[in-house]
Amino acid sequence: MARTRQYADRVNIIKMIKLDDKWRFASVVERNGRIVRDHVWVKGVDQHHTEGSYYLEWYENGTRRRQPVAIFDEVVSSARTKALELEARKAGLLVAIPAPTAPPPQPVIEVLPPGGASAEENRVTMAAAVERYMDFVQRQRSLRTFRTYRVALKNYFVNFYKKTYLDEVVREDLLAYSNYLFDRGLEACSVSDKLITIATFLKWSGIPKLLERSDWPKYTETIRPVYEPEEIAAMLGEATPSEALLIKFFLCSGFRNREARFFSFFDLDPRNGLARVTKKALWQFTPKNHEERSVPLPDSMIDHLLRWKAERRAGAADLVFPNTKGKPDTLHCEIVKRVAWRAKLNCGQCISERGYRCADGPYCERIFLHKFRHTFATQHLRDGIDIRTLQNWMGHRDLKATMVYLKGIQSKDAVARVNAGSLAAYVA
Repeated sequence: MARTRQYADRVNIIKMIKLDDKWRFASVVERNGRIVRDHVWVKGVDQHHTEGSYYLEWYENGTRRRQPVAIFDEVVSSARTKALELEARKAGLLVAIPAPTAPPPQPVIEVLPPGGASAEENRVTMAAAVERYMDFVQRQRSLRTFRTYRVALKNYFVNFYKKTYLDEVVREDLLAYSNYLFDRGLEACSVSDKLITIATFLKWSGIPKLLERSDWPKYTETIRPVYEPEEIAAMLGEATPSEALLIKFFLCSGFRNREARFFSFFDLDPRNGLARVTKKALWQFTPKNHEERSVPLPDSMIDHLLRWKAERRAGAADLVFPNTKGKPDTLHCEIVKRVAWRAKLNCGQCISERGYRCADGPYCERIFLHKFRHTFATQHLRDGIDIRTLQNWMGHRDLKATMVYLKGIQSKDAVARVNAGSLAAYVA
């Protein structure tokens, strides 16, 4: 039977965990003489709990005492030090520090024994597993990822799943969930995204891969849309100086929306002609995949940004494209849509998710910020930039994400051969 890790039979190492919405102490798991990080014994079952803190526990003069240890790597050394301290006090080499006359009250926390519970009591419900995973995502992932996962898991999957426990999930449940999403009107791409979220959650929870390759929804991988030179010229012709600068920056940097939103003059390196994506603790911004990167800008773009900084008398820490209050601007997309509307680039046929018709105002679905990023990638490939270099500029962890832009590329040699071929003679 598992037991609490002890030092000199006097100091225990335990961890405070959250179980059934209550904070409780549990014994740590030890393998090969080492404590397994974030693993505790819960009623005889080895469970993974990333939340909570480690504590030292010992008895002194018949009173149980606990002391928190903030850093996991210091738990063992702290326990050994405490054990030596207690031995020294017992031998009279140290004078015990008197306890305060009125110790502060401690919360009533249940200490879980290492064993003695039935298998049924140790099972984790699906709802509890999702809550535990969402707590992990909220702490370890971006706010956007947390919100996306929350919709897929809590708004869709938990409401669909009719069984009680996590370990009951099987392949047929995920296939039925896929059909459920299709019945609600979701497109194949959206269904696939939500299944990826579910698969990630199950893998984190210790459930092996359930879906087979043939189970995943099939959808057409479309060619990424780009802004044509005529469209870019039309927008720049109607834009104000500040609007034109924003459009030019998106076009030349390939930045994502949030990356441009939190781009500061500190991230501009005029000497080397670079724009950087860096973490901003003040705004709680973390680059995607937690990877900072730099992108080369044309000299003319660097000059535009430096003049913009001088005109605004901005400091290094100031945002380059803030709102009127100097804070991150969340309306960059709306700015571009208004420029496109003035340039008469709306298709006049689409209707936004909120029911706005692009024939009546700046609501065209064909105008969006990420399209500048598509244009950035496609044009650089056309200009001969190798795909590995472009992958680094784009901040793609997987090369496959960059390779999708190859679908829209045809070399100049290929076009020349087509024009010189026998088929072209029929349409001359």
